[in-house]
Amino acid sequence: MIAEYMRRRRVVKLCREWLQHSRLCRKMRADIAHPDSLHELVEAEKRLQGALRTRDVPRMERECGIIQRTAVAVMPRRSFPGLRENVEVIAVALAVAMAFRCYILQPFKIPTGSMQPTLYGIHYVPDVEDARLNGKPWCYLRWLLFGQWHTEIKAETSGRVRGPLFEHAGHLVYDIGGLAHPIPREMTMRVDAEDEVIRGQVIACGMRISGDHLFVNRVKWNFIRPRRGEIMVFRTENIPALDDKKTHYIKRMCALPGDSVQIMPPNILVNGKPVEDAPMIQAIQNRMPGYNGYITAEGVGAEYLAATSQVRQLGPRQYLACGDNTRNSFDGRYWGPVPEQNLVGPAAIVYWPISKRWGLIR
Repeated sequence: MIAEYMRRRRVVKLCREWLQHSRLCRKMRADIAHPDSLHELVEAEKRLQGALRTRDVPRMERECGIIQRTAVAVMPRRSFPGLRENVEVIAVALAVAMAFRCYILQPFKIPTGSMQPTLYGIHYVPDVEDARLNGKPWCYLRWLLFGQWHTEIKAETSGRVRGPLFEHAGHLVYDIGGLAHPIPREMTMRVDAEDEVIRGQVIACGMRISGDHLFVNRVKWNFIRPRRGEIMVFRTENIPALDDKKTHYIKRMCALPGDSVQIMPPNILVNGKPVEDAPMIQAIQNRMPGYNGYITAEGVGAEYLAATSQVRQLGPRQYLACGDNTRNSFDGRYWGPVPEQNLVGPAAIVYWPISKRWGLIR
């Protein structure tokens, strides 16, 4: 008795599933299937519905077989259906991801230290004290969460260590056997000056930390005008000094269309006054911990704001972009304003690696 009940229940469920599938076949193939096949499928549905009302198990099983063959005639089975379905799902997911990237949030990686300490590019810290953390699997977990990877610098030739001779772009340059060895300033030296080393010997080690990865909001500035103090991502084309780079830069928006700009260290003067309507620009001007204030551009190619006496007037669709780390930033002080059509959007959130900067960007 129980077995018969369970059998009837399974058959009823199967009949309902085939009725649903049959209707789906008719809707999907109504414009290309042969009219006779569609008519046969409709008649099969009616007979199966009649069998369902009677709860006659043999009749329901017979009609299920008929509607199955008729449905296959209307919509033939495709080869490798599982593979096709997975490919379709992946294609749709990629299309959605690309649309999201193009129109809503675009990923961006900080390449340099020009925005430190607000945002960091690739940088180094002293090595961890516990060497076991550099082994597997902990090294992979540390990289996955914190973007940290143990790095060693080896001598490229044999000879005596001399230096550091000078510092360049955050690296201390040592001489070994007449060959320059730049070493990030934050790394731990494994040798001392005047030590004799051989080629391949580890001379420094440390933790290499990936630059901040963030999302850029491509929607906001379509509805709200850019504000002074926002971190802006922009394309470099149409900027004479940068046009050949064909890339993206990230800086802080310090002046808006129509503003007059002048640098009077440590302040940046907008319309003759230090900026007061942007908290982060105020923090830079006040030389809060980690910030150096604003200074004039120095060196080769410095033209736009190279002296305190220079006052520049922005055009109606121009913005001035400056790095937060003004002592190490190639920015608008050198090459001038950014055209409005170059703007991509404001930096929104740091999503990787996990650090004190993770989350919403100031």
